[in-house]
Amino acid sequence: MTSEPPRDFDPAAAACDPAAAERDPAAAAARELPCAAALHARAVRAWRIALIAYLVPVSVLTHWPRLGFGGGGVIDKFIHFVGFGVLAWLWMHARPWGRATIGFLFASAWVYVDERTQALEILGRTFSLHDMIAGWIGVAMAGAIYAAARCRTPAGSVARADARTMLAIAYARGGHWVMAAVVTLVVMLTVGACMLARDWWLQGTVYFGNVVYAIGFGGFIGIVIAAMVVEGFARFGFEGELGRAPVMLDRRATAGFPRLVIGMAIVFLLLFGYQGLVVAMFGPTPAEGLATDAEGFRVLSKGFMIAAIVLAIVGAEALLARRAYRGQPALANGSRGAAGGEGRSAGSPAAGSSGALGANPTDHAPR
Repeated sequence: MTSEPPRDFDPAAAACDPAAAERDPAAAAARELPCAAALHARAVRAWRIALIAYLVPVSVLTHWPRLGFGGGGVIDKFIHFVGFGVLAWLWMHARPWGRATIGFLFASAWVYVDERTQALEILGRTFSLHDMIAGWIGVAMAGAIYAAARCRTPAGSVARADARTMLAIAYARGGHWVMAAVVTLVVMLTVGACMLARDWWLQGTVYFGNVVYAIGFGGFIGIVIAAMVVEGFARFGFEGELGRAPVMLDRRATAGFPRLVIGMAIVFLLLFGYQGLVVAMFGPTPAEGLATDAEGFRVLSKGFMIAAIVLAIVGAEALLARRAYRGQPALANGSRGAAGGEGRSAGSPAAGSSGALGANPTDHAPR
């Protein structure tokens, strides 16, 4: 006579048993797929909840009648850049229909829809092409950072699948979201307070626009740092979830002087391109009617520089990692080569082509 499992028994979650590999090494690889699937499902659900919780109030604020952010309108561009950049980041991780690309396209379209609907007469607001461009710049930077992070590992490899699972571990737990919120809040208040103290020192007073800008800039930096902290903890949680270390390059393969040079080159190109765009829109000397918009993009340039630095860090790592993987392709699937690989070896139970995370076709398809 066999006992029935409890009603709340979850076979996918039960598969995440680190001791399983020790009890039955031959079946360890087969257990990884349902475990990873459970983690991915929980993470995507959490991202979708965050997307809705963010999109609804932001859409209400952007359509609030005659709402202004102070500062004479010069911080509007920065607010659009950060606001829609965060929206794109959430939408790509929410993966509508299982595709981050669709999330990126939705965010891009939403910038247009949001700005166009602000022109409704009842709202007492106007359509601004320059605000829309600022929003698209934010979406583009978020998409570029997302794509660069994904390109750090070869498509179809165990390393790519393990990287995705680590990301799922980072956001599948409610406690990690609380940690991210706390870090964001602490950084936002710290950076914002320093900025307001500087404004008080230089101006002798603090205006509402200064407060909004300080909160937005501090919050933007806080989100970046929170993501780094939470995703950093996920590397330690991987072995606890799956009972093995992830397949990943030795840090020395993507560190050092080459990464610094490549990163500086990326930052320079991005800032040069940004300044070129601003000159193309307003000319060397902005017309009187465009002075406020031009000043808005000057204010936005500080936030753009932060995003450019993040993209440079991730992009330089991606370029060096791909070079290392091309030199020794076996590293992407767990073999230790001359360059030194971290994580499991090719002989580990989960390193084979059958049942390994890398064998999941959904992990191989372009997103």
